[in-house]
Amino acid sequence: MSSKNTMTRDAMLFLPAKIAEGLLVIACSSLYTHLFYQSTVGTFNFINFNVQIAYLILAGWMANAATRYVGEEFQHDQGRGLFSTVSTVYLLICAAVAVFCCTAAAVTGDRLYLGFLTMFCSYTVFQILNSALIQLGRMKASISLSLLSAVLKLAVAYVLVYGMDNPASPFPAIAANTVADGLAGLGAIAALGLPAIVRLRWFSRALFGRFLKYGLPLMGVSISVTLLNQIDKYLVVGFFNMDVYGIYSSNNSIAAGLFTMISVGIMRGVYPAVLRAWREGGQTAAKPLLDQGVRLYLLIAAPAVAGLTAVSLPMSRFLFAEGYEAGAPVIAYTALAMLFMGLTEYANKAYELEQSTVQVLQNSAAAAVIKVLSSIVLLRVLGFTGGALGSVVAFASYFVITCVRVRRRFLFRLAPASVLRILLSALLCGTAAYGCTLLPVGNLMRLVLAVPAGALVYAVCIIVSGEGRAELQAIRHRLHR
Repeated sequence: MSSKNTMTRDAMLFLPAKIAEGLLVIACSSLYTHLFYQSTVGTFNFINFNVQIAYLILAGWMANAATRYVGEEFQHDQGRGLFSTVSTVYLLICAAVAVFCCTAAAVTGDRLYLGFLTMFCSYTVFQILNSALIQLGRMKASISLSLLSAVLKLAVAYVLVYGMDNPASPFPAIAANTVADGLAGLGAIAALGLPAIVRLRWFSRALFGRFLKYGLPLMGVSISVTLLNQIDKYLVVGFFNMDVYGIYSSNNSIAAGLFTMISVGIMRGVYPAVLRAWREGGQTAAKPLLDQGVRLYLLIAAPAVAGLTAVSLPMSRFLFAEGYEAGAPVIAYTALAMLFMGLTEYANKAYELEQSTVQVLQNSAAAAVIKVLSSIVLLRVLGFTGGALGSVVAFASYFVITCVRVRRRFLFRLAPASVLRILLSALLCGTAAYGCTLLPVGNLMRLVLAVPAGALVYAVCIIVSGEGRAELQAIRHRLHR
């Protein structure tokens, strides 16, 4: 089987699982809005995304470096040095966070710092080890553990909040996330066989030096990307209050959750193949796979943007408690912003493959400044939904800046005719779905009709235009086997 077919197969294996995971995340968001006060939802969401920010800043650099080198280090010594080094650094990071959170909790009397600590430790270990599973080709373990985590976040939260007398407390949701990621992290430890190969005395200074050289510029990237992803949320809290933030963040989670899963699902099939090709044949071997990966991403992401935009209002009304539908435009804006974010990730691969990450820092920092300025202006002009529109401006700018600069190395290329066919098909998909939302029926029935209608129109357009011929053949081959 060719590298392109293998890559497509891996991406198609991940994608359904990641979409299912995204749907479970949405189910959690929906459940919380019906069980908690708006301010409680806002508080938990605020803690959750601060955990993600802390991970990106404190541990993201190491996770990226470990992902970059785990394949070659595993061939060298079964990953003994790498995982021992990663484990040592992880424990030091968690110890530093624990000192900060325990001190803050003691001084302020706010137990939420302790909830932040437990969520950070469990989230970080699973994120790092799950990336290692992917790079080592252990796809089934990664998919199973990711789904387990998503299921437990929903199930444990439901068990803990069932019949709860205090819907103002976010701790049931905090506990659910801690347990879910913690158990998934333990599963990843077992799948990688770490108890047999990790010893703190095997910490490698040389490998740690490589981590720092590759990863430290990415720490700046993480901060810039964090601003790109999250500054609108801080600004919404600052401009308004936790009730409004609860509405904003819940609607934002719909598009962000689904698109993150789409991007991750496809990238986890694409990047290992691109990285292997780079090691074996350099740019000549890697670039065709990168081109195919971007096309595959656009093939899935474009109709997702159109569909989410079309059904944003009935979806918000159906999923969330009364009052949350005011944030429906956030779903559409976030989906478009995430589309540009995904394309930028592919454009950045040239920098990552050549281990030159300083330019990524420069580009993301420039886009972060644009994000702050545009979000402030749009929040004042449009209200809280302007924060999401500021994300569109920022990520579109990030994509353009990156494309202009990375062309000096190499940039993915898509045939203009292919892009046109995909975008027109996506537009027709969104039109069909939107038409169903105008029917004189309930919100659930509108969604039930709109989703398959949009998907059917898109599939027909893609097949008739010939754009989806290769994917259709791959599906037929899979079914035949």
